[in-house]
Amino acid sequence: GESDPYVRAIFRLDNGSRLRLRDPRKLGRMYLVSDASQVVGKLGPEPLGNAFTVGAFERMLARRSAPIKAVLCDQAFLAGVGNMYADEALFTAGIHPLRRACDLSPQDTERLHRSIRSVLQQAIAGCGASISDYYRPGGESGTAQFTFRVAHRKGQPCPVCGTPIERVMIRQRGSYFCPACQPV
Repeated sequence: GESDPYVRAIFRLDNGSRLRLRDPRKLGRMYLVSDASQVVGKLGPEPLGNAFTVGAFERMLARRSAPIKAVLCDQAFLAGVGNMYADEALFTAGIHPLRRACDLSPQDTERLHRSIRSVLQQAIAGCGASISDYYRPGGESGTAQFTFRVAHRKGQPCPVCGTPIERVMIRQRGSYFCPACQPV
């Protein structure tokens, strides 16, 4: 009886309310387990947690030769950094998304660490980004997208230097960057 075709599951709670999993792009996953560590144990560290230090991040990156953008979006590497937030963090840190993760200098790593945390804190303050299909549990849109500087801004001028923002595909994900502020 659900009229929204993107609702994939409905939980009817004891108090009469309902919890719906709405997933237009079919990217979500749902697990029913007796021990949450069976699921969250497969995730990388929480980037806003105390254990995610610059030193730990540097050691993690040293073992990865993939493009930094792909590494940041790998939830087994680092939990919670989505595609748009990776673009924003890389822009803020001045790092090209195609650079190999293991090639980042200690200074690059420190800037990126700081940028990831800052971008995620801004996203939380903005209640997430509602670019196309994300809505808060109450149906409201997030506002984090209004602070984006490169994500989804192909062809628009860079807010720092005015160079048009470019888009490349990295592992089937659109990646936005400023070629002047984020040189290869």
